[in-house]
Amino acid sequence: MTTLSWPTGLRLERVPGLLKQHNDDFRVEERLPELPSGEGEHLWVEVEKDGQNTAWVARQLARWAGCKPRDVSYAGLKDRHGITRQTFSVHLPGKTAPSEHLFHVDGVRILSVNRHHRKLKTGQLIGNRFRIRVRNTGADEAVIRSNWSQVCRTGVPNYFGPQRFGRQGQNIETGVALLLGQEKRPRHQQSIFLSAVRSWLFNDLLSNRIEANTWDQVIPGDFVQFTEGKTGFYCAEVDDDTVQRCADGKLSACASLIGLNREPYPELDQRERGELAEHQAVIDALESRKVMRQFRKLRLFVEQPELEFVEGDPVFSFFLPAGAYATTVLSELFELDTESEAGNVDE
Repeated sequence: MTTLSWPTGLRLERVPGLLKQHNDDFRVEERLPELPSGEGEHLWVEVEKDGQNTAWVARQLARWAGCKPRDVSYAGLKDRHGITRQTFSVHLPGKTAPSEHLFHVDGVRILSVNRHHRKLKTGQLIGNRFRIRVRNTGADEAVIRSNWSQVCRTGVPNYFGPQRFGRQGQNIETGVALLLGQEKRPRHQQSIFLSAVRSWLFNDLLSNRIEANTWDQVIPGDFVQFTEGKTGFYCAEVDDDTVQRCADGKLSACASLIGLNREPYPELDQRERGELAEHQAVIDALESRKVMRQFRKLRLFVEQPELEFVEGDPVFSFFLPAGAYATTVLSELFELDTESEAGNVDE
């Protein structure tokens, strides 16, 4: 079994906590970069699903619309164990939109239907708004408020959550086997396993920075990105301005999602290759598949944070950008049962 245990960044005194004891404990609402125009051959259908997974809902919408499942798309997967609002696009060129009143699916209701001139693509997402209740913490309210304040102020390590890796890290093990030629899978199934491997290696790089107490700093040789957006620059030397902007939360150092380098960064490349030396065969295999390197920030900031208490349980509300995990944030505060989260999605 692949180890999925990495150090926390804030070193807070964590307390036990239970997630998703009821679907209403975990609410997610996605935010898209555009709204439907009202015209076009694609139906944008916003739904609320309760205890259902995204792919299954997409198939039910295809049946309702009388189209093929491949004609239904969505920006990203959402957790089954919760109440989530997300939009699907249904390609219906030259066809009349079916009546919302004919859609009868347990655990799913249509909120709105509007036409648009293009489909909703995978990854076409600004982020998600979460409202999460953590039960049975047994912690003092003042302690939770104080710790939450620190999370909001300093940010947390931007780990990929256990949902990325499957139960007991099975997605990683399958991905490594694929890369080393020890297993075969259809091409359309491979990306999820290769992504798991790259995410696992990123988490290792991030954990090394935590152990060195530099995950929230910029050091020479870092690639740096601004907190808002993905524009960035290579930082061969660290000046006072960069130190201050990092301290102010305006920019963060990055680590690589391993792949072929579009542009070499000698000091960064040498450092990361040294830290991942035991995985060199896996890295070589990723590069042989022409997987290109990307960068991911080491630090994650919550936006629009709120905290209230309901019957003694803390209820957290916050927004995260696409690709970030709510469990990553809460794991800095609580000792969560991450194994039960594997295979679920909250990004």
